Amino acid sequence: MNKKIVGLFLIFALCSSVTMAGKTVKTVAKSVVNNEKSAKKEVNPIALSNQMMIVFMERMKAGNIDEARKVAMGMVEGEAKYTGSNKVEFKSFASVIEKTLYEILQKREGNKAIVRRIEQPISDGYYFLSMIDFQEGKHKSALENIQKAIFWNPSRSSSYAERGFMLLKKKTGADRFMSQIAYLKALELAANPEDFGAALQGLAFIKIDRQQFDVALACLLVEKEFVPDSIDAEQEIAFIRRRAPSLLSRIDLTKAKQILKKNNIQTTYSSVHIDVLVKLADRFVQKDQKKAISLLKMAKSMAPNNAIVLHKLKKLGK
Repeated sequence: MNKKIVGLFLIFALCSSVTMAGKTVKTVAKSVVNNEKSAKKEVNPIALSNQMMIVFMERMKAGNIDEARKVAMGMVEGEAKYTGSNKVEFKSFASVIEKTLYEILQKREGNKAIVRRIEQPISDGYYFLSMIDFQEGKHKSALENIQKAIFWNPSRSSSYAERGFMLLKKKTGADRFMSQIAYLKALELAANPEDFGAALQGLAFIKIDRQQFDVALACLLVEKEFVPDSIDAEQEIAFIRRRAPSLLSRIDLTKAKQILKKNNIQTTYSSVHIDVLVKLADRFVQKDQKKAISLLKMAKSMAPNNAIVLHKLKKLGK
């Protein structure tokens, strides 16, 4: 499987229409500060973070790895000032959805610590450092940095998927067991088709390596349900067809889901994502009904037949 590191890299690659090749991080920061001052407002940390991410991608696209690394280091600079305890945790979530997801999962595990969301993109910085390290063949450092990215944002599916990929590609040899754990966590946290499909594809690769072609094919068929135009999935299915040609005539989507269920592999989004969106919708329904409806529609797209979601949308006239 020729899977490349994806996740945030691809997300910010979409920003290629924004040309900032001639600016340094300090210049970008100064520009944002000046713009905000002219509007008599404080610097928007989210805007500044987004600018730094765009600069990072421009440096990477230009092949200026040293400058890209400096940008990423700037994103994690000063992390030590956010020292948590058993009462308070500091995390650099990219959204309130990620924060709420983490809070719900932690509460279920009995963790009562208060979670504080910081605006500094520390998790993204470590994610980018990990990407650079991996491309430079520094696999140990890459794994250390992706683990730091996960520490600062434990809610992001793509970080676990990248960890799973890196564990398979270690110079010292593939760690299939830990890679599978990472991909299963990525599957649990996945809240969009791309992340869900990427996690299933990683699991398929592990199953192919173990010659469990039926489970691998099942992963790929369900992935295709989420990401119908996945070229990587088609390539892996073609490989399985050559190795075990009879499987494709015996396993359809329904059978595939049965196989995955038997192997404790998800075939649908985790219900916790619906809980998160409903909770946030309830929070917004009085002050921002459009936002509440948007969140509920998002929940409906993930679980079309969820009775609670359908009832709440109906009450809002949708």
